[in-house]
Amino acid sequence: MLEQTAASGAALADELRNVVSQAEELLNAIGDDGDAAMTALRERVLASIDTARSRLGDLEEQAGRVTQQAATAAEAYVRQNPWTSIAIGAGIGLLIGALLISRRRDERTTVQ
Repeated sequence: MLEQTAASGAALADELRNVVSQAEELLNAIGDDGDAAMTALRERVLASIDTARSRLGDLEEQAGRVTQQAATAAEAYVRQNPWTSIAIGAGIGLLIGALLISRRRDERTTVQ
């Protein structure tokens, strides 16, 4: 679950970077217009882009800390409960093996 959350966060961060980059490209494409209203709008958008970059950096840093804390907690649990961890790992392995065997059996009956 933690890995899925981290992957979702990384995808969101990539998408936000893409949006910020596209906004910058749009502003550069507009160019320097002599109109005062356009100049003010351009400055406000650039300020918003800078704020978004800063917040994105903060979010990435926070996500890294949370991931590190989760990894540390998992490691501590495994060290404190080695036999329980082994039993959980074995149970998960048996479950995955049973699912794979069941899928193979279904594929064989479908092919014939």
